Amino acid sequence: MNILQKFLGTIFPPYKFSIRRKEQKILFNAIINALPEDFSKDLSLIKTQTKNSTFFDLGKWELFPEFQYVVMFYKNETYYKFRKRGNNFKISGLKIFSKLTNKFEEIEILIQDNLVSGLKIQNSNYHLNEFKLSSIDNTSFSISHFEFPQNDIDHFYDSLDNQLKEKLNYNELFDIDYNGRTFYVIYDLEDGNYIAVDKKHSVYSLVHDARPAIHKMNTTFLQILEEIETNQFNIEDHLESRYKT
Repeated sequence: MNILQKFLGTIFPPYKFSIRRKEQKILFNAIINALPEDFSKDLSLIKTQTKNSTFFDLGKWELFPEFQYVVMFYKNETYYKFRKRGNNFKISGLKIFSKLTNKFEEIEILIQDNLVSGLKIQNSNYHLNEFKLSSIDNTSFSISHFEFPQNDIDHFYDSLDNQLKEKLNYNELFDIDYNGRTFYVIYDLEDGNYIAVDKKHSVYSLVHDARPAIHKMNTTFLQILEEIETNQFNIEDHLESRYKT
């Protein structure tokens, strides 16, 4: 980061945040790159996924206040390739030399569903100039299981019968708030349009350019999954019918 960029950051607040994010990205990538090579398959995937995604920011994490929440942007194929439900663990034993404390400080990384979610550096403000990036020690590295509380998606999925679970890919299931209501997306129609169900398992078509945007479909949860599974559901035909209503 050059002197001019830092100077502009002190004058223009939005630019200041941009500089901070760039510096945090450098710090984050240095830590990930310091993970031991060939330690485990899980670790190798963590290093690969971060190289194929984009670090955006560190922020407060209400769930675990001692950690910074790691905000990452993933391409769809990267996200679904690496996300694995229940593969949760904590990386410990990394140390980085701090210019503030003049000693090595402990680093911990939380992995949730096989994705980097949290970062903790002891006695740190997470500023790049606090650290000597060439001095990251991984000789005491270790991995341990970490228990995350169930989220809404977990509760929803676990409540389903086995017939529905067999036809759903949990790693592609996500919830979305639409006009104050929560829906669980079961099929992506692309461009922000979805087939989804509510908590009562009623099936809805969510198409933002159609009127109404939320349309309850005359089918059951199981029936729509079977249509999708057997390629009987045609996205183009469905969208065309929605735009006509």
